[in-house]
Amino acid sequence: MEAVLPVYLIAMIGMFLKWVKMVTSDMEKGLFKVIIHCLYPCLILDKTLGNDLVRQGDVLGWGIGLGFGLVVTGMAGAWIVATCLGLKAGSGKRTFTFAGGVQNYGYTAIPILMALFVVDGNDEVLGVLFLHSLGVEIAIWVVGLMVLTGTVIRSPKQLINGPIVAVILGIGLSWSGGWKFFDSESSGFLGAILRQTMSWLGGCAFPVALLLIGATIFDLIGKERLDPKITIGACLVRLLIMPIIILSAAKFLPIAVALKQVLLVQAAMPAAVTPIILARHYGGSPGVAVQMVLATSALALITIPIWISWGVQYVF
Repeated sequence: MEAVLPVYLIAMIGMFLKWVKMVTSDMEKGLFKVIIHCLYPCLILDKTLGNDLVRQGDVLGWGIGLGFGLVVTGMAGAWIVATCLGLKAGSGKRTFTFAGGVQNYGYTAIPILMALFVVDGNDEVLGVLFLHSLGVEIAIWVVGLMVLTGTVIRSPKQLINGPIVAVILGIGLSWSGGWKFFDSESSGFLGAILRQTMSWLGGCAFPVALLLIGATIFDLIGKERLDPKITIGACLVRLLIMPIIILSAAKFLPIAVALKQVLLVQAAMPAAVTPIILARHYGGSPGVAVQMVLATSALALITIPIWISWGVQYVF
């Protein structure tokens, strides 16, 4: 609970800032771009460059593969639940399937992962999280958009964004040895300056993002009438079915301990906010995604500590 409450508290501060109009809609757009194209990529690079785990082929393959595979599995499970609920294509089934498959894999997960598994400054586990996130991003922009729109991916350019580029660059520099240019011991004064700048900017990523998530949720409250079928179905998929599947993968697959830790936190996460934005942009049903995020985020305050405490005993 101590690891979870600060996350929700920062999001609530974001809601308050939006309520008192210290954060405006125009500011949100600008902050979103700063996070996606500057802060988050700096955080990714800072935690992947020179990370020994990132340079291990099995960690790389399993991390990306599980990020992709578990999201696709989540979408399949959400589609089955949507069918059982009687949802139809054109009335929210596609959006429910998409949103139900994607957990909050970044900004909420990072501080919880750090609170639980970063010991004595050893934060290599964050590099593994970003490998996993690359798989999630690929699943979102390839499979997710096909589910949402009913059409094949329109352009490979959809896969080009700040976080994906940062992960690929971090992997490439780590494997090639180029990361040493950003290391104070190898590159001296210039390397130390670049790495410290990157670290400071990256450290701003998740608190600013949580404030923005809170502001976004504030805008959504009261604008969508909650449908019990949608909210209950979302909680069933995201907070019951997928935690069992993800924790089972963490326990039985031959993967590194750090990746097991990442999956443990991922299993407890509520639905992600990203599908709301994509549903608006690509002609989905954003109201369905909004309900799923609100319902799972509220209940997750209770279920996150339960799944993590039980998951630690089950997986390890």
